[in-house]
Amino acid sequence: MIKAKGTIGGRETLFLGLSFANLDKLRSAPLDDHIRIKAEDLNLPFDIIITSGETEAAITELLMSAIGPSTKVHIDRKQKS
Repeated sequence: MIKAKGTIGGRETLFLGLSFANLDKLRSAPLDDHIRIKAEDLNLPFDIIITSGETEAAITELLMSAIGPSTKVHIDRKQKS
């Protein structure tokens, strides 16, 4: 996996490049496995978790314990459930 932070068009941008092996790992164990990027790896104020699931609803169910009143969730309306 490639992790980088940079600027494009004046906007701070996080780059994540997943190899086929990373993608295979996520596809082989949906909702049971994840890739974690620690905040200190890229000097970010938060960690990043990349996970997978069959649908957005399945992923939301997995994340319910971490979702609270200040959580911001965005699901692209173009995505298929």
